[in-house]
Amino acid sequence: MGEIAPTNTRTNITIPKELKAKLEGIAKEQNRSFNNLVITILKEYVSSTQ
Repeated sequence: MGEIAPTNTRTNITIPKELKAKLEGIAKEQNRSFNNLVITILKEYVSSTQ
């Protein structure tokens, strides 16, 4: 894995394999990385709860 930006942090989560596969499929359909998709989903969730 490469270096991460000083404004970011690395974290590990455990999710069901089926959920990961679905997210990877969505990311592929949208021509984006799995990481980028998850960040987008998390940002949208946080914004919707504030």
